[in-house]
Amino acid sequence: MKRQIVALLEKLHHSDDDESFVFRDDRATEDDLRNWLSARMREIGSSHYEVIREQEVAVENRPDLRVHSRNPEFGLISVEIKLADADHWNGNTLVNKIETQLANQYMHENGSHTGFYLLANAAKPLKKEIDSKTGKVKRRAFAKKVAGKNVNFAGLLTLCDARAAAVTAGLGGNKLIDVIAVDLSER
Repeated sequence: MKRQIVALLEKLHHSDDDESFVFRDDRATEDDLRNWLSARMREIGSSHYEVIREQEVAVENRPDLRVHSRNPEFGLISVEIKLADADHWNGNTLVNKIETQLANQYMHENGSHTGFYLLANAAKPLKKEIDSKTGKVKRRAFAKKVAGKNVNFAGLLTLCDARAAAVTAGLGGNKLIDVIAVDLSER
């Protein structure tokens, strides 16, 4: 499943149809990414699994995507999507949501064995872009504060990977949380 999601995100990033333009243009929302990914997953995997958007899993908890295998023995997968460059997310919250949201809210059902935490950097480039004519900043670089330190997107991913590994170690029962990332800001 992870390979399929990563392949779809690579397609989004490198598509000749430039499906990712809306994300790089800073107009997209997490809903847009969720809807795009769920539609593409249905296209390629409908004979193997069903993808449900925001299915209630426990007391009004709703992962962005819930994947049900057509073979019940393969269980359930939750996918939580965050546009990491969105102003409403701070770095600490993005790291903590791996445990507080994905593990603690979505991974308790019988058959729920895997949670993917999908982080996307849509509109913030690696370095700030300056308009050559005006000298003003055209696009700010990706930056978040985690534990009081500034991190770029790669640094945030490193911290999220470490948190996912620590949370997975405490879950037991062959459960796994894994981080998937895509940087759509540059082509």
